[in-house]
Amino acid sequence: MGGCGLILAVAVAVLPAAVSAQTSPEDFALRARSVAGAIPLLRPGQFNCTIKPLRVVEVTSAITGVAARVLVRPGQQVAAGDPLVELDAAMARAELALGEARASDDSALRASILRRDGLARKEERLARGLARGAVSPADHDDAALELALAAADVERQKAALEMAALDLAKTRIAVENTLIAAPVAGMIGEDLIDPGEGTSAGPLATIYVNQPLRVEAFVPSSALPDFVAAARHDIVVNDDVAHPLPVRFDYAAQLADLASGTISVFFTLDAPAVLPGSKCLIAGLPEAGSALPGSGPQNDEGTRYDN
Repeated sequence: MGGCGLILAVAVAVLPAAVSAQTSPEDFALRARSVAGAIPLLRPGQFNCTIKPLRVVEVTSAITGVAARVLVRPGQQVAAGDPLVELDAAMARAELALGEARASDDSALRASILRRDGLARKEERLARGLARGAVSPADHDDAALELALAAADVERQKAALEMAALDLAKTRIAVENTLIAAPVAGMIGEDLIDPGEGTSAGPLATIYVNQPLRVEAFVPSSALPDFVAAARHDIVVNDDVAHPLPVRFDYAAQLADLASGTISVFFTLDAPAVLPGSKCLIAGLPEAGSALPGSGPQNDEGTRYDN
């Protein structure tokens, strides 16, 4: 009776002159449906749902810096790899130039190699003198120790150059990271950094992945098995009952909402013209040729049926 009362209220607002005192409640409800046919009625097997982005990606920066240029605007569609924000790279480029100089400076290594080679010749001469008895063992031992230390210094200089090369590679990555690119394709949201703002304040940009969209249906726990087992699922978006849209089952939540007694069931929707936030109704259909409840013509009992 509560549902009928609601229909009567709608009809009174729409057709005050079309109803006489002799109009029965059933006839009144039928007339209300014919006028407000674009308003789908919640029927058994038909549930409320919401349409939202498939993913919401918050783009952050791997380095700390200040935004120099913002290359996109809210509502803009971007592809993966498109530039979004360019950070001030003056300091990073200075570090890069310093790193390149350090990585290319092998003067210390060349000097240590010359010293090692000279000490190697000295040690060889003393070894021959030691064999002839012309040099004391202590003098040869001192030369051998100097040679070993010089050889170790060569290896240390090589390691220093390798570390400089690694630092250079790190600095090059930092310079590359001053240009922030979109990690995914989607639509730029309103949360967008402004030039002059620092990267530590929050995400630089938010990208809404809307292709495909995610549909969340709120299904009573008792109806879940039959609903999930349906041959297909269709939704009506923004009361457009003439054009139901098919959706693909994705997964069902593992826990029910105790307050409402419903379980969230998620679907994906390929519909570029549909915007996230649109209201919808969903139904599970037993076979491919069936129609969404409420989407077909009406019979003389006021209920809808398939063509």
